[in-house]
Amino acid sequence: MNLHASLWRVAMRRSAYLASIGVLSACTTVSSVDSRQDGHLTLMSRARWSFTSWNHVRTVGTKRAAAYCKDQGRQLHVVAVHTEGVWGVTDQMIEVVFDCY
Repeated sequence: MNLHASLWRVAMRRSAYLASIGVLSACTTVSSVDSRQDGHLTLMSRARWSFTSWNHVRTVGTKRAAAYCKDQGRQLHVVAVHTEGVWGVTDQMIEVVFDCY
């Protein structure tokens, strides 16, 4: 009976962990791709919840830019990444400036 209870606890912890990852992912939004005056493309990735990591927000924005370029049959070239916000205090915002070659 003790082994069964132990396995149940492990399964519940894993379920809670996966659910928390899903909540963090749902808190990140990405804007549509816009053109800048200098000819580069840009998009904004933003975390609504202040405990989402900067790395996660950057990764989501970069993946969206890569998907945009792939849809056009081109490859992503990141020009710059600008950040705004303090982790754990304010919302995280990332601007990804990129080109598609």
